[in-house]
Amino acid sequence: MAKKILGLIAALLTSHALAAHDELKPLVLFQGKLDEGTYLHMIDRGITRFEEVSLIPVTRKRLERDNEAYLSELRKNAEQGYSPIIVQDANSLEHFDQVANNYPSTRFISLDVAFDVPNILGLTFNHAEGAYVIGYAAGLKTTTNKVGFIGGLDIPVIENFRCGYELGLKKANPTATLSTDYINTGAFSWDDSATAKRLAETMTSNDVDVIFPVAGFASQAVMETMKNTEGGYSFGIDYDYSSKYPNTVVASLEKRADRAIFAALMLLKNDIWNSNEKRFGIKQGIINIIINKNNSNLSDDEKEQINDVLVKLKGKNNSVTREISTLCQI
Repeated sequence: MAKKILGLIAALLTSHALAAHDELKPLVLFQGKLDEGTYLHMIDRGITRFEEVSLIPVTRKRLERDNEAYLSELRKNAEQGYSPIIVQDANSLEHFDQVANNYPSTRFISLDVAFDVPNILGLTFNHAEGAYVIGYAAGLKTTTNKVGFIGGLDIPVIENFRCGYELGLKKANPTATLSTDYINTGAFSWDDSATAKRLAETMTSNDVDVIFPVAGFASQAVMETMKNTEGGYSFGIDYDYSSKYPNTVVASLEKRADRAIFAALMLLKNDIWNSNEKRFGIKQGIINIIINKNNSNLSDDEKEQINDVLVKLKGKNNSVTREISTLCQI
């Protein structure tokens, strides 16, 4: 009798798992460039890995930069039965949470922001921790004591980067000053290389010699500007840019969005939906700081100091994490 009961339970569990599998119809809506090294490229990598492991295809759709059109496409695809739908720019999509509320049977995965909506799983990241290490490195490298930060949009998730960056900068170099600017050209900000370049050139004309760009694909225009600026340094974002800019990128803040997306999709494959937010940072190995070992302008002592800060952040109950959590809330 016991064997029959166990067999019945196993059959029910198997059928439930198969039903979850059959119901899964994943979709990602991309808007922007999928070039190697971009945030979107990392998202796509995670999706590809999920497809390889699960054998479940994920539909990919590429859209032009237009937030209203994006929301319209969300509605259309929810009505077509896609679920989950991966939403890349949820942090700058006004009324996205209202759209999700209107389709309660559709599950959405939002990146960089969480909502108090039961059918949205927000994948959020402790950017401030990684940015703290980058800011510390900037404080060590500046010779003019003038450091810059260029964001894509002036929104909370980018402020989280800026806040951590400034805290790290002041820890390494209390007399350094920070100049901040944003591309702020709407949905196109993340691809607006021309504006990113202009902002970087304005900063360098005012003696800023180190800039941290957090502006999607447009960040590369800042790195390129600093490459062509005598005594200029920059930092990679989302991806390791050490080999592309061996002499001017000091370190890269690598955001392994691929791992986060893969983990989220695997949870859904197994019909697990137990919270509306999963948060990742340095301790989880999703935010990484990669020191540029190719950069001959980075001394062994500087590399050691930067690594010491990183090691401290990986530890439990450390004072740096507490300070960041208090001052850089998102």
